[in-house]
Amino acid sequence: MNENSETELNGRWVRAEALDLAASLPDASIDLVYIDPPFGTGSAWTMLQGRGGKGRRAGERAYEDGARSAPSEELAELFDQIERVLRPGGAFFLHLDWRTVHRAKILLDDIFGADNFLNEIIWHYATGGVPKRWFARKHDTILYYVKSDPDGNGHTFHRLQQKKYLAHKMSRKGVEEFRDEGGWYRYKFLDDVWTIPWLTQDAKERTGYPTQKPVALLERILEAATDPGDTVADFFAGSGTTAVAAMRLGRSWVVGDRAELSEETSKRRIEDEAESCAGWTSTQIAWDVLRSDRERSLGEKCPTDSKKKAGVKRPADSEEEGRFDVAG
Repeated sequence: MNENSETELNGRWVRAEALDLAASLPDASIDLVYIDPPFGTGSAWTMLQGRGGKGRRAGERAYEDGARSAPSEELAELFDQIERVLRPGGAFFLHLDWRTVHRAKILLDDIFGADNFLNEIIWHYATGGVPKRWFARKHDTILYYVKSDPDGNGHTFHRLQQKKYLAHKMSRKGVEEFRDEGGWYRYKFLDDVWTIPWLTQDAKERTGYPTQKPVALLERILEAATDPGDTVADFFAGSGTTAVAAMRLGRSWVVGDRAELSEETSKRRIEDEAESCAGWTSTQIAWDVLRSDRERSLGEKCPTDSKKKAGVKRPADSEEEGRFDVAG
């Protein structure tokens, strides 16, 4: 766990460009970064109707996703910044799809080193649509890298298990089997193909944000590659799923997005989550703005006596303008 996880890098949502937010963080201050940047669909994504009437701005444009191309210069710079802010042995998960993931991997092999590439995770899901000219595209790709760790003791990885249902009770010697309403099952270790349901229209967690990812996906990533108290970051926060997963699992977090509707959706969702999570209240969450010149104007501040926010040195007191600096 890095030394900043109990200070200002816990419970902070920042309205900012991804590159500006990453550049504002201290070196080696983050244990895990997950990002889900635009996929290069060439589409304008609009808000959907959330479950139970959530997403009252349905039909309003959330963000523009440019046409498919090689990763932009800005995204390449972002990868450099992510490598900088990760502690040695820290984890980076990049979530893309078939359009650009192969180009991004070439960049990341150069920045992180090909030997630090651990997995190409396939998130498989079922959605509508059956194309006539190719196989249905029903998965996203998540690239998993770690930052070089000369000491070799900074890498965190927990082997996770999941239920595997059986046609009937197998009664194999030495293999425990269990039964629930779904039938007989045993546990198996996860591999790199994950089948997690897509968020349907009636999904309880659905907010209406057009590219919202399931909490179960982020929980799996955080459970596997972090410990309780570690700090996670997401620079394309979208609907706030990374923050929600971090709160449920006892991880510290700093997330942000440039989109107004991302901030609006996240704020409502994260504040609701804070009221139901042990150890959290909505007043402990800071909602900040980081201008493009990397100067912050603070919005809501966390209580000054909060243990999680103690020792914060504000930008006016910082030696290096524009960084989130920690006093002491």
